Amino acid sequence: MYFYLSLRTLYEQKRRYALIALAILLGSALITILSGLAYGAMDTVKTKAARYFAGQLSITGYTGANQLLGQKDEVINSLESSGLPIATIAPRTVNYGDANLFFGGEMVVQRRLIGIEFEEEYKELSSMHFSEGSLDSMLGDSGKKGILISLDVARLLKARVGDEISIFLSADNGQYNTATFTLKGIFEETSLFAYVSYIRNEDLNELLVRDKGSASDIAIYGKRGTNYKKLTEAVRTYLSQSFKVFPPLLTSEALGNAVYRSNYEGEYLAVQSLDAKLASIKNLLDAFLILTYFVLAVFTVIVMVGVLNTYRVIVYERTKEIGTLRALGLGKNGVVMLLAAEAMILGIASGTIGYFCGLLGLGALGYLDLSQFPATGFFTEQGRLALYINFRHALLNLAIMSSVVVLAALGPAIKAGRISPAEAMRDVG
Repeated sequence: MYFYLSLRTLYEQKRRYALIALAILLGSALITILSGLAYGAMDTVKTKAARYFAGQLSITGYTGANQLLGQKDEVINSLESSGLPIATIAPRTVNYGDANLFFGGEMVVQRRLIGIEFEEEYKELSSMHFSEGSLDSMLGDSGKKGILISLDVARLLKARVGDEISIFLSADNGQYNTATFTLKGIFEETSLFAYVSYIRNEDLNELLVRDKGSASDIAIYGKRGTNYKKLTEAVRTYLSQSFKVFPPLLTSEALGNAVYRSNYEGEYLAVQSLDAKLASIKNLLDAFLILTYFVLAVFTVIVMVGVLNTYRVIVYERTKEIGTLRALGLGKNGVVMLLAAEAMILGIASGTIGYFCGLLGLGALGYLDLSQFPATGFFTEQGRLALYINFRHALLNLAIMSSVVVLAALGPAIKAGRISPAEAMRDVG
């Protein structure tokens, strides 16, 4: 009954409630857009960082300060039989800041030269966008002595797919080594993740004068919906039963302290999540998210005050109606329930419409090409913002907004419930 009466009142007196509905709608749309941008940016950064840092979580071998995974096969075999929610396990070799690329008299230093098993990580790397060439060109025998470089590096070298690029680096034996690789693909990446190149793992090991099957890291990707914080600790705990493993490493600084300031003997494994490696960046995005919810809080207070004042006026204007309902047998609690139901329906309906308006706004922002602004390359794919939709967050935001509207309406509703039929008729008369 309350639901039906509330719907009828809202429809018949829609002009009275239009301002409240608009405020709720705008608040819901605003928080949808802001939270969508924050979560979308983080999702984009994590996708790029997973390629750059070796998976959603990684295992790195250290003997002293030397980074080499001597127990690679044993670790992989152990993880494959662990029963943990792991989708992909792939060995990698990483060279840090020592590789120089030469072409046509130009030279570019790479932050990382990464050796990859492309067949193993094909699914995870398939999100890369190429301006020339493709990821498929690195599969099988066609990928031998092939290299993938970023668009920024290709522009500096003035190189095109098919060109022969020389790699110069220092090998493990202390001597300098060089080899020529065929450019197979140019991926569209800028900013921090641009100065990295990918070749086959065995080709990089050959350059470093290591066994072809060697690896410095193991990249791990979890199954869909995996909680990586829990998975990281589960992997660390599981491996610690058979291998020497560092304590939990929640930041890159913690890893540095463990490796360079401790007296561990023999090979130790470092298990780190992507969030740990992105701690400073994640803090920045978390700050933006906090700012987003601060804006929501301010807007919520404004909506709450508006609802409170509007319902005071509405209760006064509906005194005769409320008195009539009381005379027909509606109790005090019934009046409160009726007005609270109106507020709840108004909050849910306006908040839902606002959510879809926010999605439209996000979609429109997704068409904006921001590639002309270099700093945005860190948070965008092909110069465009990612569209992020999380229904759990949407339901939470809707529940908060609706609850606020109901709470704001309760004060006037309780006051209205105290109106007696005789008092209502006397005031009207």
